[in-house]
Amino acid sequence: MRVGYIPLLCGLLLILLFVLSGLPVGHELAGTGTKPTVKFVYATSGIMPQLLNTSQVDAFIVWESVVSTSSLGKIGSVIARDGDIPPDHKWENAACNVLVMRNDFIERDPEIAALLSAVTIAGINQIKKDPDAARNITANWVYGSKPIRSAGLYLNPNDVENEAFQHITFTSSAQLPDISRLQSSMNEDSFKMAEIKYVNSSVMHRAQELLNGSLPVLSKNPPVVRIGYLPSSDLYAPLYVTIMSHEEICDEYGFCLVPDSGKSGRPTAASLLYHNQTAAKVVLLPGSVGGGVMTGLGQDAMEAAYIGSVPTELQISMGNDASVIQSINAGGSGLIVDNSAPCTDWKSFISWVKDRSEKGNPVIVAVPQSSIQEEMMREAFDYEGINIILYGIPPRWSINDS
Repeated sequence: MRVGYIPLLCGLLLILLFVLSGLPVGHELAGTGTKPTVKFVYATSGIMPQLLNTSQVDAFIVWESVVSTSSLGKIGSVIARDGDIPPDHKWENAACNVLVMRNDFIERDPEIAALLSAVTIAGINQIKKDPDAARNITANWVYGSKPIRSAGLYLNPNDVENEAFQHITFTSSAQLPDISRLQSSMNEDSFKMAEIKYVNSSVMHRAQELLNGSLPVLSKNPPVVRIGYLPSSDLYAPLYVTIMSHEEICDEYGFCLVPDSGKSGRPTAASLLYHNQTAAKVVLLPGSVGGGVMTGLGQDAMEAAYIGSVPTELQISMGNDASVIQSINAGGSGLIVDNSAPCTDWKSFISWVKDRSEKGNPVIVAVPQSSIQEEMMREAFDYEGINIILYGIPPRWSINDS
């Protein structure tokens, strides 16, 4: 009798395997406790709107002014910003970008380091004093004087900055974000956050003294200071403004950063002046990604950088001998979804993500790798009980198709 059960059991097993094989990838079996999933695609900020516009991704999160360009250009809809992303609105006031310097530069030229911090704070103050001029300066620096034309877009750069500046807080006092989840995702056992000192507060303390009228101690041989930054982002507006509004800043503080090439275009060199005396010669080194700029800093290719807080923290964690001096801004990030997506805010976005996952077609979100935006999404999806799967660009996509 027992032998007769064997064919029956085999038949039942085959039926079960057949049913399971028909389920779509990512389907959640009832009672298994499997979490819903979302897929991440690592992409540069410039390519994200095109990925969304060609249906290669369903959503992306990035910084300004890419957010406003995508929204004004009708490429996608902004459904959440820093303060909307859980948990507890923690990202609304977190430092998004920072001024960072090599430790040996701080030790070698402490007064120049402090002057650079002071002139950056002066740029932040100037933005608050004359926001209209700051928006115009930033638009010209990032986009130039001609309209933005790309993939059917035709936008006025000033219109883009008028929208973008509403969502950015320029501040020197925002706190660094917690990056523990991103560090854990990288499986780096060498990270020991409790033992890492990220911030050198003495530089900004001296900068405040200089802003209040203290006299700097300058060398007779002005050093050359190489500064890296990302010229495609308007989050570094304090740098642009402190250079292009140098006359106003020099009149107010006695020191300023004067462009060597006049007031047109995007300068590549400047002079740090104190009462018309050259304190340092500055070379501006444009980069394309934050991690690359931080790598250059670690390799002694530059002395300072205006860069994202998260790549800065990550590289300091891995031994890059540098320190954060101050924040540049908080806010300035946005989550953009396809115009046909059935969501208008974070809550409905999460419902959409879960629904797509249950149907075996997870939502694909593009994120900048090792960025504050990636850290936001990792923590938010963990909070919502959603697993993240890293996902490559679909095979049909080719950069040559653009």
